[in-house]
Amino acid sequence: MLGCLCAPAQTMDNSGGGSPKTIEVFFDALRRMEINEAHRALQESQQTKDNTLALALLQSYQGRTQTFDADTTELGVDGKILWHLVNGYSNEGEDNENTVAAFQNFSRAIQLSDSYNRVNALKFSLTSMLELLRKQFFFGDEYFLPYLNHYREIATDTDDARILLLYEIGLNSNEKDDMSSEFQGLDMMRKLDSLFIDVSDERALKTKYYFEKAIQLKLEAKYEQAMYELRHALRNANGQPENVAIQEAATWHISTLHLLGGRKDSALFYWNRSSALSKKLRNKFYNERLASWIYKDMGQMDSAYHYLNESVFTEALVDGKQQRFQSALLSVENQTEKLKLDKLRLDNRRKTNQNYLIGAISLLLIGTLTAFFLHQNTTKKRKLAEQEALLEQQKVETLLKEQELVSIDAMIEGQEKERTKVANELHDDLGSLMATVKLHFDNVKVDKKDPALKNAQDLLEKAYQKIRGMAHAKNSGVMANQGLLPAVQKMSRTISETKALEVTVEDFGMADRLENSLELTIFRIIQELTTNIIKHAKATKANIQFTQHEDNLNIIVEDNGKGFDISAIKRASLGMGLGTIEKRIEHLGGTFTVDSVLGKGTSILIDIPV
Repeated sequence: MLGCLCAPAQTMDNSGGGSPKTIEVFFDALRRMEINEAHRALQESQQTKDNTLALALLQSYQGRTQTFDADTTELGVDGKILWHLVNGYSNEGEDNENTVAAFQNFSRAIQLSDSYNRVNALKFSLTSMLELLRKQFFFGDEYFLPYLNHYREIATDTDDARILLLYEIGLNSNEKDDMSSEFQGLDMMRKLDSLFIDVSDERALKTKYYFEKAIQLKLEAKYEQAMYELRHALRNANGQPENVAIQEAATWHISTLHLLGGRKDSALFYWNRSSALSKKLRNKFYNERLASWIYKDMGQMDSAYHYLNESVFTEALVDGKQQRFQSALLSVENQTEKLKLDKLRLDNRRKTNQNYLIGAISLLLIGTLTAFFLHQNTTKKRKLAEQEALLEQQKVETLLKEQELVSIDAMIEGQEKERTKVANELHDDLGSLMATVKLHFDNVKVDKKDPALKNAQDLLEKAYQKIRGMAHAKNSGVMANQGLLPAVQKMSRTISETKALEVTVEDFGMADRLENSLELTIFRIIQELTTNIIKHAKATKANIQFTQHEDNLNIIVEDNGKGFDISAIKRASLGMGLGTIEKRIEHLGGTFTVDSVLGKGTSILIDIPV
């Protein structure tokens, strides 16, 4: 089989008028999803019928539906392949008859490419068929594998290996029932990482890599890593019409990850984006079912029931569409008109029976759900008294929490007063006393050149300077003539001088001073966060960023250290002093957010009203 791949381009039939070299380059670029390269291949060639067809294919492939009527008897082999592909993509959609027409056209393109040894055209035709099948609801291996195996037989280069592995991982994601398939999935992921390590983000194939990797990580319950890869996929898919399906799917999965993490508002936000992007019936079902989960967790049972009810009906429509499409595939694959007719009759009977069954099951399910939600509503009313008691208990807990915050604030205020008192005593009392002693000592009428006298004067000067330094050190750190930003900058310079950690400070709009006690509290918080980085993060760089708006101060403290598992820290009641910091910020009416990924560092975001 591999020997046929080496046939020179000159052996290709060129009766359609297009350059064989141009069409080969065009199909090779499409196979690798390099749309700009495909455009250049057409621009550098003469405008012929084949190239006009190729342009129509490129546009329909990017989602801009094209219709192109051409007399296939006047086309060469390449033109006929292009014509079938154009019609295939033009018919691809929600309508079942159009989807069958797309299947027939892609099948014919595969046959022609295979028969006349058009290798790049065959690869693209096979991926077109694979994507068509992939868009159907719950398709199994029996439809998918023959085309995947056909592609495997003609694969020649690294990009082919990447494309094949992306599809194989997609199949493996549906087979997580035993340990062997899980180990196989891990092996596939290692292989995929090695194949894509040198592929730039600008390539469309890299978007598919990020998406499939994210799904695998999600199946393994590695939700933070899955979110990281999904954001990569979403960023890359943006602006790529050929990857609009991934943009839709990635948005949906990000919403589910927020829901799994208990972030219901974020889940609802991304659900709205996913719903706005989705155009197909299957995606409508997924979004309706996700909405029912989100509103259930939010306690909005009426909305949850509404979307669950809608999803049941949509699922029935999708299942019916799939059954009809499966029936149509069997009809297309039959070799004689008699077999086609018999099969169609059987499928029509089965389709009718299935529709009746689906309708009955749907009605039964709706009735069951209605009874369930009525029961839930009755139970809710019975528990109103208990909920009132719980509310009273929550009020008590809230008061205790507020008292705790007041205690923390009082403790901080007491510490600062004590620092100020000590500093003043050192500076005003002992400092003044030492200055007076030094003055009298300088006026002693003895030999000024006496070494003992000179040593005593030096020691007295050092003691005086030491006391001044202690007075300044004991001061709050946010001096009246200095302010928050200069204090943080001075702290960063002191730390950076050790060469163990480079700390940079950036500010935007920090021209005005804040209220002194607020500056002091913020400085102590940043001090504690910086100490955490030094003690725990094993970082080489840290950045402190201030952004002051009219009524809000935003602070970001980042490092490139080892990161940590946020869930583990939360289970340990927010270690490393983060719990106390969070309470301080809550007391100021602000918000405190920690974002950390193992091996990738930590970002802490603070928003405080000013």
